[in-house]
Amino acid sequence: MTAYPKSQGDDAAMSWDPARSRAPQQRRLIALTTDPALNRALQELASGDVAVSIVGDMRSLTDELMQHASATALIDAAALDAPVEGAVDAINTQFPDLRLMIAGHGAEQTMLAARIANQSVFRFVHKPASPQRLRLFLDAAARPTEPRSTAPAARPVKSSKEPLARIETAVSGKSPQTLAIIGVVAIAAIAAGAWAFWPGSGSGTSSQGDAATAAPVTPESAAALALIKQADQAFASGRYVAADGSSAAELYRAAQKQDSSSSIAKSGFDRAIEYALRSAEEALLAGRLNDASLLAEQLRLITPGNSRLAFLNTQISREQARVNADVSQRQASEARQAQIRAALAEMADRMRRGALIDPATNSAVSHFREAEAVGAGDPAVRSARETLIAALLTAADNELAARRPPVARRMIDAASSINSSAPGLDVLRRRVDEVTAQLAAASAEAAAQAARAAEPPAPAAEAAAPASEADAASQVVAANTLRVLRREDPVYPARALEQLTSGWVEMEFTVQKDGSVTDIIVTEASPRRTFDSAAMAALRRYRYAPVIRNGEAVPQRARMRMRFTAKETQ
Repeated sequence: MTAYPKSQGDDAAMSWDPARSRAPQQRRLIALTTDPALNRALQELASGDVAVSIVGDMRSLTDELMQHASATALIDAAALDAPVEGAVDAINTQFPDLRLMIAGHGAEQTMLAARIANQSVFRFVHKPASPQRLRLFLDAAARPTEPRSTAPAARPVKSSKEPLARIETAVSGKSPQTLAIIGVVAIAAIAAGAWAFWPGSGSGTSSQGDAATAAPVTPESAAALALIKQADQAFASGRYVAADGSSAAELYRAAQKQDSSSSIAKSGFDRAIEYALRSAEEALLAGRLNDASLLAEQLRLITPGNSRLAFLNTQISREQARVNADVSQRQASEARQAQIRAALAEMADRMRRGALIDPATNSAVSHFREAEAVGAGDPAVRSARETLIAALLTAADNELAARRPPVARRMIDAASSINSSAPGLDVLRRRVDEVTAQLAAASAEAAAQAARAAEPPAPAAEAAAPASEADAASQVVAANTLRVLRREDPVYPARALEQLTSGWVEMEFTVQKDGSVTDIIVTEASPRRTFDSAAMAALRRYRYAPVIRNGEAVPQRARMRMRFTAKETQ
């Protein structure tokens, strides 16, 4: 990508004055490279008085140069995917005062020999380059030099072309609007020169000294002058190149065919090509790819071998590929969003109907899985995840209240498969275990009572002696096999809660004939002596249904493990 600085005024032609100029405290080097070795050398070069910026493409390089007008540039020829000479011409056109260095090998140096000679390339850096060598070149770039010159100054010659040379100088760098005025003046100057030096005209006589040194000059033909006039008008209106014969470049070239010695036609052709290239580059910079491509194609028909055109075509191709990639990515993103919205809409519909987990292929959970597979990180999917988990846990709680622990467990497992760390999962799992144990105990007791009712009474002589209360109490059963009438939550120890300590206490105790709890002992705990007192205090307040054997209430020894979880208690 390229851009142009504003046209410079007369002040730009003033010579450098050391008394009015001060070297900046910090020099800046902007480098375009992807070479790891050169990258390391540039990083070592960076110090307090040298700031190094490393970029990866021409767009970033021109952006940096626009921000730092006094910087020196270094381009690694291997980092370009277009001819290096085209890149040099493009950069020099945009930034005529830039000190440009090229890094490469012998082949690139040979290719750039003419540009090195005319200082379009300030220095050629052979790879691999050391930080010390780079600093020497950077120091040289910081020293003022004479303005660039492509040819030695020629002795002034009085001829009909001298006014045209001055016009060429005035035209260079001016805007097309200014050129409209200059074009009229150019025609007048051409006509005056032709009249002054036309054979037989007395006004064309010069001094003997001038005649001895001036080369013979042939005025442009009338046909060439007419074409040049049309070309000037086309140039002033901005029609630099085209393929219909009406553009400035085509008309100047036609004038050259009429008069091959016409310098104004040659320079006009070069200027039209230059402005067309600038217009194409500015269109590319502004994102008008169609305009840039059209100008590039018209330039190809007129000047196919132009090095800047080859570089421009490469930049257009890269920008077009980037635009196409952006369009494809946007279309793919829109398609994903449509899939996500459709799946989440189906999920919401199943939730309203209460079909959270059934049927398996058309439930709220299955449609959420579809949306999650398309875009797990999408904000709508994350929000739907929380909504669905909350609905599943609420449904599990309702199932527990209805004493249906198997259905509640399925709801909990579905929520866990979506987010295994969702709050409330552990609490509901414990409640499922408790309700399941209570239902099992009630079922066992009902079965025992039914069996006892169905048995015939045993003869008195054969009746077995009842077990003693001591024997019954010595049998230790799991506490969850007994029916709890009243349960008390333990008071979490303050120190353990403060330190977020979790653990458990295992106890043995006796359920007396009236259902009260006595004779509590701690058999095991983790961590030890942390939750013992709180667990025993809570257990003392439990009340169980009396244990019935042979139709009589008997004491029963039982075992329980009480858990303490800090996070849930908070």
